[in-house]
Amino acid sequence: MYSHLPPLNALRAFEASARLMSFTLAGKELFVTHGAISKQIRLLEDYVGMPLFIRQHRSLKLTDEGERYFINVQAALQTLNNATSDLITQPLRTQTLAINVLPSLTISWLIPRMEEFKSRYPHLYVDLSIGDFEVDFNKVNYDIAIRSSTTVPKAANVMTLMDEDLCLVCASELAEQLQTLDDINSMTLLQHTTRPGLWQLWANSMGLELTTEKKFGVEHFYMLSQAAVSGMGVALIPRFFIEDELKSGKLVLPFGADFNAKFTSPYRYYLLTPKSSNLPLKVQSFIDWLLELFAPYRHE
Repeated sequence: MYSHLPPLNALRAFEASARLMSFTLAGKELFVTHGAISKQIRLLEDYVGMPLFIRQHRSLKLTDEGERYFINVQAALQTLNNATSDLITQPLRTQTLAINVLPSLTISWLIPRMEEFKSRYPHLYVDLSIGDFEVDFNKVNYDIAIRSSTTVPKAANVMTLMDEDLCLVCASELAEQLQTLDDINSMTLLQHTTRPGLWQLWANSMGLELTTEKKFGVEHFYMLSQAAVSGMGVALIPRFFIEDELKSGKLVLPFGADFNAKFTSPYRYYLLTPKSSNLPLKVQSFIDWLLELFAPYRHE
């Protein structure tokens, strides 16, 4: 398309030299040596197949062809400069980024961190909604969705964010009653109702036989953490959901941190985008930011 477009550095060297009538002054302006400018001019002259300067003793003079070329090159470089300046200085056009995220992940973790994303990308208007339904990007107008599942979602571009590492937590007053692992059977098990088998999987990994019949079920991890903070029982919750509660002491890890090793559930967290070979910049910006946040929780 641009079969006669010469190297940009050579054009810049030519324009500065022709304007200043000096290779030395052109080099100072472009922060290169006299020799570098001379080399670029020779490169350009070889490219166009004719001399552009008459090199005199301690002076330069443009050839007739060089004078005509200088006028056009200077105008073209000024056009490029103005276009770039306008692009850089104009306010970025506001774009909408539609995100649909799991309810507990949104309430407990994402919303408290969204201000940092907004400050980094002020031109993006975030339309954040919650949901845990199967996403069909042909029917919903989302740029991004985040889901947890035991299988890889289909009909979308899929990126694994992290495994679901659970830890045993409770209020501090209940932790005092847990002296041995079997004491779990004296507690109410706070249960995620859509994942009823997690307690048994955890018990199997710990070599514990669960005998308690005391259970209390809630639908989301956010509700589960609130029930645990209230002292209603013990819960299995992803640690990243409850970092703030652990730091404040509202929740504690019974038996000590060494015991409370991570238990990986069958669930993983996935980031979904519409099927496409290229992601819009606004989507890639959110993904990059999200991966930074999830980095401490991702398995190597």
